[in-house]
Amino acid sequence: MTDVDTPEVREAVAAMRARLGDLLLPRYERQPHVTVAFGGLAPEPGATPTGVLYPPDLADLHAARVRDLGVAPFTVRISGWDTFTTTPYLVAEAPQLALLHEALIRERPRTADFAPTYVTHVTTGHYAVSVPVEDVRRRLEGFQCPDLEVRVDHLTLASYETHDIAGRLSVARIVEHFDRLSTGPVETP
Repeated sequence: MTDVDTPEVREAVAAMRARLGDLLLPRYERQPHVTVAFGGLAPEPGATPTGVLYPPDLADLHAARVRDLGVAPFTVRISGWDTFTTTPYLVAEAPQLALLHEALIRERPRTADFAPTYVTHVTTGHYAVSVPVEDVRRRLEGFQCPDLEVRVDHLTLASYETHDIAGRLSVARIVEHFDRLSTGPVETP
C-alpha cells in the first residue's frame, strides 16, 4: 500500500463519511491508503487457512521486483469520489500505482482477482445497509473533495485482522523506499 494518511486526506474522508452518515458502518479505523495489490492471507503456524496465501518468500520476491522498477518518489493526486457496491471512496491517481500493481500481481492466482480492473482509490468506509448506488450518488450530490496531493516515498506491506473489517492497518514491513532506488530526479508537483 501507499500511505496517504495526512490531516487533509483524513478531513476529506471524514467529510465524505459525514455526508453518507447512516449508510456506513459507524466505525472505520483504517488509515487513509491506496492499496497497490492484495497479497493474501499470511500463513500462520498451525492454522489451516484456505484461499490465497502470502508467504514471506513471495513478500521478498515482491520487494526485489519493486527495487528492480527503480520508481522515484511520486505524488498521488486525490480528488473526486465514486463508489463500489460495498465501499465509497475518494479517487486517487498516479501512473506509478498501476506500474507497481502490475509488478506485484504476476504470481497471483486468477481466483484472487476481486475486480477485473485495478481502481486506485482511498476507501472511506463500508456500507452498513444494502442501498442502490443511485441513492448514494444522490446523497453525495454536490460533495466536493478538495484537490489533494500526497508525496509517496515508500511502499508498505500492511496487514489487518480479517475478523475486523473496519480495524486499523498494521505495518508488516516497509517494502522499499523509493528515494533509495531512484537514479533520476525526484518528481515534483
